[in-house]
Formats: sequence, structure tokens, C-alpha cells
Amino acid sequence: MRAALLAVLGAYALVAGAAPVKFVIEAEIAPKSVYVGAEAVLRQRLLRVPPSAALGVLRAPDLREVAEVWPVEQVRWSEARRDDSLWQVHERAYVVVPRRSGRLVVPGAELEGPLRRAHAAGLALGATRGPRLTLEVRERPPDASEPWLPARRVLLEESWSRDPAALAVGTPVTRTIVLLVHGIPAQRLPQLEMPAYPALRVHHDRPELATEYSADGTTGRVVQRIVLVPLDEGEVALPAFSVSWWDVQADAARIATLPARPLVLRRAPAAAPPAVAEEVSPQNLLRTAAAALAVVLAAWLWWHALTYEWSEAYRQLRAACRRNDARAARDALLHWQRVVSRDAAPSLVQGVGAGWGADARAQLAALDAALYGRRAWDGREFWRRVRPWLRKAAPRRAAPAPPLPPFFRLQPPATADRGIARQ
Repeated sequence: MRAALLAVLGAYALVAGAAPVKFVIEAEIAPKSVYVGAEAVLRQRLLRVPPSAALGVLRAPDLREVAEVWPVEQVRWSEARRDDSLWQVHERAYVVVPRRSGRLVVPGAELEGPLRRAHAAGLALGATRGPRLTLEVRERPPDASEPWLPARRVLLEESWSRDPAALAVGTPVTRTIVLLVHGIPAQRLPQLEMPAYPALRVHHDRPELATEYSADGTTGRVVQRIVLVPLDEGEVALPAFSVSWWDVQADAARIATLPARPLVLRRAPAAAPPAVAEEVSPQNLLRTAAAALAVVLAAWLWWHALTYEWSEAYRQLRAACRRNDARAARDALLHWQRVVSRDAAPSLVQGVGAGWGADARAQLAALDAALYGRRAWDGREFWRRVRPWLRKAAPRRAAPAPPLPPFFRLQPPATADRGIARQ
């Protein structure tokens, strides 16, 4: 078998002019110093001499538990001139996010494919492993805010479905807040929440998360829609909405802010009285029955969706604990809390266990410490301590809603309206 491979590779070299294939592996990482949790972009390049160069690829770096690594763009092919020779360039970029401070050593990229086999047969000249790189990882600053958001740029924007300066009582309005962060994926961004007010009911829709990948790294986007329902006339002063972050380029703390905004709540105009009450008829009875059935069906669908969503979050958390995956457990736990609390879900693990026992809250603290490598995490012990408190918050059937107002009123006989002539 080896003899056949050498014969094939030898024939390939003869066709190409019997010149040995040359190749070079290059790598670079930027910046060379980052904070823990911040991004660095690693680029790996394989250069080979055309047209006789065999194909080859570079293996993705394996940093296991010390850093997260994922590709941010597709493989790029280009040409470059080096030493008066034209080289074909195979390049790919990766994002490296260190999980703990200290010196991070990135092993040299390893060559795979036909080009490596040609090198083993003595038909190609070049090193099959690229240079090692080092990344200095700094601890987060002591005065940094929580959550820790080391980013290149942060944008915070909002829009309203109606003019917030003139809102009618009972008429809902949607406030849309968009958080755009260059340097952090959407899954690591905080939740965008606003409190409730006595004169204002607040409901948070499920946030929309999206992450874009480019040559500069990742860009995370969170879109949060908040439905506000005015309950009484008056004025509500919404405070400024802010997100604290750390500017990794200027090495300084920053705050992205939406300014404070007053909401003017006015009483809606009185509705016109109904023109003519409907008479009792089979058609009216049928419409009333259909409406009642629709209400019952909607309530059942709502209950079924809530139960399914709770069970799915519960299952994801259990699976993450069995795999001992702290990050997946964090995401599943926050998902579970959003299902349970709806309007007041926390954005951090520490805010989940309100009312839990000391053992369960200690496990929450251990999970939070494990997310950035400050200590090891035992997923099975976490699940054993936390599961009883999760089950206590399982959704239960709500009390039956009050009966709907009648869709029609009985009319008195027509003769009653005419009256009786007096003697």
C-alpha cells in the first residue's frame, strides 16, 4: 500500500516538473493582550506553490477548557507573492475567548490532507505544524460592572409604536429596545428589562437574539419588545435605561444610556352607546357558544404552551447538569426563570433563587464562579440540590376566569314600549 502511494505521488511530481512541493504555515493573533472573556482573532494561513502543490488544510486549534474557539468566516482562498514566487493562500479566522487569566498558549496549526502525506513521502518541503502563539489574558478590572461586558463598541436604541407623550388608558403601546454589542455574542448579553408601575402594566416579550460573524469578530444583537398598558390617567416618569460595559480599545469603563422619558397617560374617549340590542335568536345563541368555545380553547392552548415551555427548560437544565456543562446550565436556568416569572426574569444566575434554601443558593454561587473558571463545578450535585426548588415552581392551572359579559341583552316585548292608552 505504501509503495502504491509513493508511486502515485512520484508520478504526480513528475507531471509537475519533478520539483518538490513547497508550503508554509503562518499564524497570527490580535490583539496579543485581552481581558478574560474578551475576544481575540486568530488567523491561520497555509501557503503553497502552484500549480504542483497538493491540497491540504489546517486543523482548528484545540484549547479545550482554557478558552472558547469558533470560526468567524468561511475559508478564504487568495494569492500572495513571496520571494518573487506566487503562492496560493488558504486562510481561516477564529475567535478565541479565554476563560481564565494568565498566559494562554495557542498550539501551532497542524497540517492535514494530501499535502501532509506528500511531506511524509519526501515529495514536499515544509513544516507540518505552524508556530506557537501566546496570548496574555488579564483579569477583569476590580471596578468593572456586573455583568462583565468587554466589547469594542456598544449601541443602545429604542423605538415606540405610539407617541409616548400621549397614551390612552387601556390602549397598549410597544417599546422596542435594541442592544448591539461588537465583541460579544448575543447569548452572553444581559436581558433588557424595565420595572412595572402602579399606573402601567408591563409585559416583556421573549427577546430576539442574533449573532453575526465577521473578520473582526462577533457582533451580538438583542431585540426586546415591551408591551405597556396604561391603567390610569396621569404621568409616569421612566428613568434612564443604561447598560454598563468595558471599552477594550480605550481600556475604560463606559455606559450606553437611553435618556429618561415622561409618559402622559390620558383617559380614552367614552365609547358610543350600542345602537340596538340584538334579539334572542338561534343565530345569536350560536355566535355566543362559538365565542365561549374560542375562549376555552385559547385558555387551553395557553396552558399547554406554558407547560411545554417549562418542561423543555427543565429538561435542558437536567441534560446540561449531566454533561457538567456550566454554560449550558446557566442558559437553561435563565430560560427556566423567564418561563416561571415572565415579567421579572433576572439576567444573572444570582437573581434566580429568590426564596430558595441555603444549599440551593450556594449551588447557584458555585455555578456563577465556574462560568469564568474560578473553580470547578459539579453538575450532578447542582441538580440534586436545585431540583426540588425547580419542581415547586412547576406551572399550575390558574383559577377560572370570571364569566364574560353577555353578547346580547333580552329585549322586552314590542308592546311594552308602546304603552297602554289611559282611560
